[in-house]
Amino acid sequence: MKPLSNKPTFPIGGYHRKLLRVDLTKGSVRSEEIPTHILENYIGGTGLGIYLLYTEVPPRTSPIEAENKLIFSTGPLTGTLVPGSGTYAVISKSPLTGFAAAAQANGFFGARLKAAGYDALVVEGHSSSLVYLHISQRNVELIPAEFVKAKGVFETERLLRGHHGEKGFERRISVAAIGPAGEHGVRYAAIGSDGGHMVASGGLGAVMGSKNLKAIVVEGGGPVPIHPDRVGDFKAAVQQWREEAGATGLGKTVHEKGTLGLFKAYHDKGWVPVKNLTTNQLPDEALEQLDWSYMRNTLYEKVPKACHACTFRHCHTVRVKEGHYKGIVGEEPEYEILAGFGPNWGIHDPGAITMLNNLNDNLGMDAKEVSFLISMLMEGVEKGEINKENLDGIDLTWGNIEAVEQILRKISKRDGIGDVLAGGVMRTARDLGGEMDDMAVYVKQGNAPHIHDPRTRWGTLFTQVISNTASQEGMDMTSRANPELGFTEPTSEPDAYLAEVQAKTGPKRQFEECLVFCYFQACSLKHTVYTMNVLTGGAFTVQECLTVGERVINLLRIYNVREGLVMDDDCYSHRLGERPKDGPGKGKSMNPTFDRVRAAYYQSMGWDEKGVPIPETLERLGLGFIIDDAIIQK
Repeated sequence: MKPLSNKPTFPIGGYHRKLLRVDLTKGSVRSEEIPTHILENYIGGTGLGIYLLYTEVPPRTSPIEAENKLIFSTGPLTGTLVPGSGTYAVISKSPLTGFAAAAQANGFFGARLKAAGYDALVVEGHSSSLVYLHISQRNVELIPAEFVKAKGVFETERLLRGHHGEKGFERRISVAAIGPAGEHGVRYAAIGSDGGHMVASGGLGAVMGSKNLKAIVVEGGGPVPIHPDRVGDFKAAVQQWREEAGATGLGKTVHEKGTLGLFKAYHDKGWVPVKNLTTNQLPDEALEQLDWSYMRNTLYEKVPKACHACTFRHCHTVRVKEGHYKGIVGEEPEYEILAGFGPNWGIHDPGAITMLNNLNDNLGMDAKEVSFLISMLMEGVEKGEINKENLDGIDLTWGNIEAVEQILRKISKRDGIGDVLAGGVMRTARDLGGEMDDMAVYVKQGNAPHIHDPRTRWGTLFTQVISNTASQEGMDMTSRANPELGFTEPTSEPDAYLAEVQAKTGPKRQFEECLVFCYFQACSLKHTVYTMNVLTGGAFTVQECLTVGERVINLLRIYNVREGLVMDDDCYSHRLGERPKDGPGKGKSMNPTFDRVRAAYYQSMGWDEKGVPIPETLERLGLGFIIDDAIIQK
């Protein structure tokens, strides 16, 4: 594979060039050097992860077999002064879809793994008993974990921090753990770290649980290498990055209001999910209760809780000061939680939403899947498709907070009806039968989308339909443009222009997911590339970096094709094609143009009419070694 960098000594900084491999079956650990050409071509994060998954896991391996691998990956910026660079990526085969899953979490875990001397961690095999992994600069060991069995994510983290000598949250140690959902194999179980930062998409917590791995404890205090001749330039680049990130519209909103500040604007555009997408309107009193200013300035007593190198007043630990849930302590909800655990369930009490968010994170489940699963059940109860007898006597009606709490606990342990619901939105709808599948909100073969009403947010819907990662592969440009990528108009209609824009934003986003940093702290692409070059000693151009992202998308695509993906999997559920009955998007739908947009996207990507990358595209991207797999699938 042809290297991209003109620097034969790349990388000088940004990497340790070390991968930690842990075999749970053998109980062995070893450090391996990551070849330079792999770093040049895949950078890190999702790119490095999918390369390892594709080359090391045999085709059609079950997600919960010992042969499947769970890969934790950082990027060259991780653990540096770049804002939001504590982020890490996790990659594996998804128990929800059988395709690839790549998800990220912010916080400190990525920075601590890098500070311990590793760029990536590969977990393989299956332990005969429950264990956790302890990584430090001095040694790596597997330790019995029976004392944290069945514990929630938060208690597991607290106990393991204390066990390894940390009082409170000193940030010397970071813990990534699963809760009861991961231990019981809930298909959308998540991995939680640093008190509420969740690796949510794709059910990666279920993969971790299938390996009998309860947690990973990382403590490291070592430096990240910086190009020795460019230290001053790197510090100046970081300062400019901070200034650029803080000047964006998103940066200003998140710094002042958190993502709660997005709620009103999204509601006014018809993008907030309300009662399983059956309406787009909320009463004024609900909007007042769910207003960021009321929540931050009246409802909550709050303590800032920044991630590694973050300069925004975004994350907070909060205590509810009034109402029925007075005294509840937890993480301040993000926008998607506020929408998904609020209006989507007919709940308008932000104190209740805070409690349910804290509970769900502690149980260790993906909020997206949980939100659209429970809203579907509530609609099914309302329409008489199911009743409380189907739900173990739980009266799961709109706004019933106690019923939601009961259902969440049942799912996390696969208790009673929870065993059915543990399959996620698509499987549950098909198991329950009747008209339930018409109410189900999902894309691909089982992924619940991010918690919006995306039916007229064209980019958000389409990028998840064609995604190969169980999340958003590109960027939504429904109401904005990006001259840096060469388009000056938003994707205001679902037409061929939408396909063209997605084909351009996908490589950008996937390149950024190879670097692994917080999107709220994004700066210009030009400066992102400059900062990486200064740090590592690379000589990448912007176009070469976009080619890295394109390479990653195509490798993900061929992996998924190898695992059974066909064109019809690039689709959305019946509900997502329905026309909104009210609100700003009333009467609109992607249905009339979807087939044409999908075909145009395939063409823009250099794929055939079935969505399989053609040999010429793979050769151009340095992926000739997978051409045989592409041809076989045809």
